[in-house]
Amino acid sequence: MGPSAIVLDFDGSVRPPGGSSCCDLRTFEERIRYAAGFTGMLALENELKDIAAAHRIFFCGSGDFHHVSHSLIKLRPLKKVHVIVFDNHPDNMLFPFGIHCGSWVCRAAQLPNVASIAVFGIASQDIEGINLFQNRFGVLRSGKVKYFCLKTVSEVGSFLSGGGMVQTSSLAGSLKEYIASKDGAFYLSIDKDVLSADSIKTSWDQGTLKEKELLECIDLLSGRIAAADIYGDLSFYNYKSPAKKILRRIDGKDALIENLEQEQAHHHALNERLLALLVPYLTASVR
Repeated sequence: MGPSAIVLDFDGSVRPPGGSSCCDLRTFEERIRYAAGFTGMLALENELKDIAAAHRIFFCGSGDFHHVSHSLIKLRPLKKVHVIVFDNHPDNMLFPFGIHCGSWVCRAAQLPNVASIAVFGIASQDIEGINLFQNRFGVLRSGKVKYFCLKTVSEVGSFLSGGGMVQTSSLAGSLKEYIASKDGAFYLSIDKDVLSADSIKTSWDQGTLKEKELLECIDLLSGRIAAADIYGDLSFYNYKSPAKKILRRIDGKDALIENLEQEQAHHHALNERLLALLVPYLTASVR
């Protein structure tokens, strides 16, 4: 398992599962965490260039780093890939100051090696009320991005997205249909906040999916996963940047986590299960 997987250690939250290797990136934490300018992301990509090509499964720590997926997808040696994201949030929101963990999907949809992106498991407030209007609707209307939501999609949301936001009662059923409609390999990105709090605890507001349901969905991708990344591990950070302090406060406070070490152990056990499941499912064509 080791050669296929690596921990990108931005925040010290991930104990390497299954004998995977580890790359120390702690010097990037302040610059990249939650949000980053494009020059910061380019500096990170220069650091990750060889790593992204040499590995296929990436454990990246807190969901505050989910925009690193954009860089990993960008650096993959693939002509075309379909991206499947499991997340409680669309990660396709407006953000004019660069790229952050809630805005990377739109940026990734513009990459030349990305054929489509589907976000599964959304149950957050990002698709309702005033928050609805923070979504980037252009990529939804174009069909390049699609949401599969585990909560009611309003008529307004359906209209503005051109049908790109859909409600589903069965993620596995919707994923099976989606996979059948696509040729080629998939890049899988998992933010563990898609799971319910009784499955695992994260520092962001959480969805309703059970671990068993997530694993069943991954099972449908057997033999077609080009690469995968995993986020949602527990860490907390005091930003030096006043702008980041303000933006993170606006986005909501980190969820209160009691017994942090115990919860981190639960994450490590889940990471072990995810790694054991994913490795046999990697497609041989892009090894």
